[in-house]
Amino acid sequence: MINIKLSIILSAYNVEQYIAKTIESLANQTVKDFEVVAVDDHSTDNTLQILKELEAKYSFLRVVCHAQNAGVSAARNTGMQLTSSQFITFVDGDDWVEPNYVEYFLTQFAENPTLDLVSCGFFIDSKNGKSKAQTEKKGLGLVDRDDAIKQIIKMSGSVMGYTWNKMYRRSIIDEHKLSFLTDLALMEDQVFNVEYATVAKGFYLNDIPLYHYVSRKDSITKKFDMENTKNIGMATMKVYKTIHQNSKEEREQRAETKD
Repeated sequence: MINIKLSIILSAYNVEQYIAKTIESLANQTVKDFEVVAVDDHSTDNTLQILKELEAKYSFLRVVCHAQNAGVSAARNTGMQLTSSQFITFVDGDDWVEPNYVEYFLTQFAENPTLDLVSCGFFIDSKNGKSKAQTEKKGLGLVDRDDAIKQIIKMSGSVMGYTWNKMYRRSIIDEHKLSFLTDLALMEDQVFNVEYATVAKGFYLNDIPLYHYVSRKDSITKKFDMENTKNIGMATMKVYKTIHQNSKEEREQRAETKD
């Protein structure tokens, strides 16, 4: 495939019950100008085997496997290292997307070339198959950096700190050497989003639900223990440190401009 505009980085670990639906939802996209790099994080079930079978079926899919389990951040970093397209987004191996997921993002970037970050809304799917769209009371649309960051760090709404409901400009990630912190097991995506937002300029946020987040009881985010508390504390500290540093640099730049 030549001149691919979008790379979808799919992280997968022990999701044999879900991964086929994830890939099939990507195969059914209304726009085909994308590739999928699926990074299996050394699964111990049949996830990799299923991915390999799907790789033989679909030309857009490339499968790589970690030699040992390294976590979702490492999987996403591996995916970013193996792609070079203009835009990047992320999908988790137990979730799925609506048919116009890709079309929506690429259309927004095409219609407004100054955008650096675009978001969509999402559904939360329960185990019994019910889907509930997450809504946003506040008007979204084109926003400035401060409003974008406020939405990213919110604990509710249709934006939040997830990566799978957002698309990113690859040049910004490369220029600022952005990556996911591998020492965080929670909120690593929020940290990445805040670091990205502080160096990005154009933001378009929308609550149109196009991504299906599948709620699982065995998910790491469902487990409450001391290690999770530690991760949340570390991530929160990193987020506010990044925001403070960015505010300081902007004040210094304005002062230099006045001088």
